[in-house]
Amino acid sequence: MIQPILASVIDARWAPSVIPPPYDSLTAQEREQHLEQHAHSFLHVTRSADASHGHPTEHARLATEGNSALRDLITAGAYMPLTEERLFLQKIEVEGVIQRSIIGSINLSEVSPMPHEAVHQGRVQALAAHFRQALSMSSPVVVTSRSDDFDLRKLEESDQTELLTSFVATDGTELSLWEIRPNFKVDLDQIYIIDGHHRVAAAREAKFDHLLVAYVPPSELCIGSFDRDIDQLEFLPRKTLDELSNWCDVRASSESESTKPVDKGVLRLRFGDDWYWAERKDITGLDSEFVHSALLPELFGINNADDPRLSYRPSGAGVSNSPATIRLAPAELGDVFEVADRGLVMPPKSTYFFPKARSGVLIISC
Repeated sequence: MIQPILASVIDARWAPSVIPPPYDSLTAQEREQHLEQHAHSFLHVTRSADASHGHPTEHARLATEGNSALRDLITAGAYMPLTEERLFLQKIEVEGVIQRSIIGSINLSEVSPMPHEAVHQGRVQALAAHFRQALSMSSPVVVTSRSDDFDLRKLEESDQTELLTSFVATDGTELSLWEIRPNFKVDLDQIYIIDGHHRVAAAREAKFDHLLVAYVPPSELCIGSFDRDIDQLEFLPRKTLDELSNWCDVRASSESESTKPVDKGVLRLRFGDDWYWAERKDITGLDSEFVHSALLPELFGINNADDPRLSYRPSGAGVSNSPATIRLAPAELGDVFEVADRGLVMPPKSTYFFPKARSGVLIISC
């Protein structure tokens, strides 16, 4: 199912200045600062796919700029072209968390990875414009399966792998990449999209035959959540708490700002400087569904997940100056499988899997 690829791999001497933090981990302001401070960052390439959801001419302009940045890196010798097709083993280490994955490609005419989140067409069109210009992929779609038959730690330590490169990215994340011997096979009955729903849709839109993927076995996955920050808002906290009590048992929280809920049905909310616990009276359905179908529209008048007053960030990352924050417990992997198998979708940013696969570690032509 997952096929070897002919790839160009980042030179370890260039990697610390090229490989950026995950896009989702940076605010818009932090992304601009990163671009200003890192002239060779791969974010100069991929921002063309992320910065515009608007008019097709803007998509084309940004895609052209991103493709130019990619060609500059290749011309400067930042990438080492390999001569034989291979599968790769990647290890990402950040803040004490280790994730291993097998990197290769899937044939989109033969394999349909199962989604669990909806996509926004503007983002798909922006990514498709980027793909048509670059005719390549560098950001792998992260997939998994119900099977946990692959022990990637043993694979790392076996004689089936040979270390290609190891480096520290701009944000201190350690990455290592191995070639896997040609006889290694990755055959699975079904794969599920973990991260990269828009890239899958855009690759189809761009008429790509193959899709760059990173397969992560279930045992290597760590699941977090996204905070929802609500801005440009005037509200009365006491009245909002009274309305919240229609759905939840509410009590004040004395824990630190970084405290996160861990159990389904338990939310943590901030109004101004004060934090509260809110335990759902009816825990039917996903917490993210409850937030988007009830709390956001009823408490704050937000009916659209793309409302400009609503922003998302990995739970506990940074400090928000917005008037209100809603923090959820992580979804369970079983929820992802169940939603995908039923052909349904979760609200945006219902899951946050980490560590995030990085753009620019390797490039394949499509």
